[in-house]
Amino acid sequence: MAQLSKSTGIILVLILGFPVQLLFSFADRIDTPNKAVVEFSKAYFKLDKSMAKRICNKRLASEDVDVIDQYLHLKAIEAKERGFDINFMKNKLYHIETETITKKDTEAQIRITGKIRVSINPVYPIVAKLFNIGATHEVDEIINVIKENGKWKVCGNLFSLPVT
Repeated sequence: MAQLSKSTGIILVLILGFPVQLLFSFADRIDTPNKAVVEFSKAYFKLDKSMAKRICNKRLASEDVDVIDQYLHLKAIEAKERGFDINFMKNKLYHIETETITKKDTEAQIRITGKIRVSINPVYPIVAKLFNIGATHEVDEIINVIKENGKWKVCGNLFSLPVT
């Protein structure tokens, strides 16, 4: 039996790995209700305005109130009352698990569970976990998701997002 050199093995792995990587990248582009809930939740706890991309139009539509701006304003007030900057109100969501409770063609109910920890900056959650500082809080919510213009979006009562 012929022995293969190390470089042949590496080349073979690269040739086989490239199509698998392409397959995974295409699979990641598929929009699902679970993906919509996770993307929204991460942005929500990071106080990132990009959460609006995953909220249904019915929930965002209001004549006089921008729901996202109102939520961020309330968080800024809460931070100020506690003597902090709004960055101290940011949280990182991790250990995320989703469970599909019901799913139809255009609507679904997704249960999301996980933990949040204060995330003042990107390094803080790592340091907090290493030194066991800062509290973690459990997240356990059931979120309604609808398909709107071919994309899954969260709808209904979303954590503590103000109701219009």
